[in-house]
Amino acid sequence: MAPFSLNTLPPEVLFHVLAFLSVSDLLQLGRTCHLLRALACDPHLHLSRLHYASVTLAHALSHRPARASLSPPTAWIWLSKTNALSRTISRSLIRIRLNHNLEHRPSAAELISRAILPYELANGRMCPALIQNAKAVEKRRLKDGLKGRLERRPSVSNLVEMNIIPEECTRCRISPALVATRRKVMREALKDGLRAWLAGRARLQQSKEEEVEDAGRVRLLVRKFTAHARRVVMEKETVTEEKWRAQIKWGREVEIELRKAREREQSTGGCAQPTRAHVLGLRRFWEGVIRAAAG
Repeated sequence: MAPFSLNTLPPEVLFHVLAFLSVSDLLQLGRTCHLLRALACDPHLHLSRLHYASVTLAHALSHRPARASLSPPTAWIWLSKTNALSRTISRSLIRIRLNHNLEHRPSAAELISRAILPYELANGRMCPALIQNAKAVEKRRLKDGLKGRLERRPSVSNLVEMNIIPEECTRCRISPALVATRRKVMREALKDGLRAWLAGRARLQQSKEEEVEDAGRVRLLVRKFTAHARRVVMEKETVTEEKWRAQIKWGREVEIELRKAREREQSTGGCAQPTRAHVLGLRRFWEGVIRAAAG
């Protein structure tokens, strides 16, 4: 069986195949052999190509979009002279504004002070993108180190056994910060209660001391008044004591006087029979004490 080649195909098939090629492809194909050159330069081939192109163009023109849909502001495909001029003017204005902004842009030091650029740019001319990449690498390295430490950290039970975190965190699933805050509040409440108790105890002690001091003052005044009264009574009884010594030689009378003296001592608490002046003085004294305590 003979090998297959283009020369064995009928001319109609070759014409149909060549009709799909472009002009440049037909020129390149005509340089291969005389048969293909003759077919590529055949007028019938080009007439069929022109007919196919006219049919395709008529179909495309009948389905082309309207010019209003291709022109601004709907689309910027078909531009009139006015649109092209407005685009040129807008670009010129943008260029002028950009040049003005570039002339008045802040310096690198000012941008660094505003925290817009990283501070590493102050020491050398380095691209901000490289600085960002270096920071990203450093963050990744720190993240990997932190991840390794988290993997090696002790468990919650070990932390509880070492008294690092309270036991309430494992039972009630409470944050250690909340437990510490609650203990702090309880401690402050206990301190406040203790302060109030100490303040009440101090007030009670102070009131007792004032009562003791007042009682001591009253006792002192009573002691002084009693001593003064005893002196007055002893001065008045000096004469009776002399009479008693003079009558001591009389036996029966002496015993009677001694008995009377004992009875008098038992009834008056060791003092002589109080006189009316003595009673009135004690009354005035105690009334003055009561008025002083009430005032």
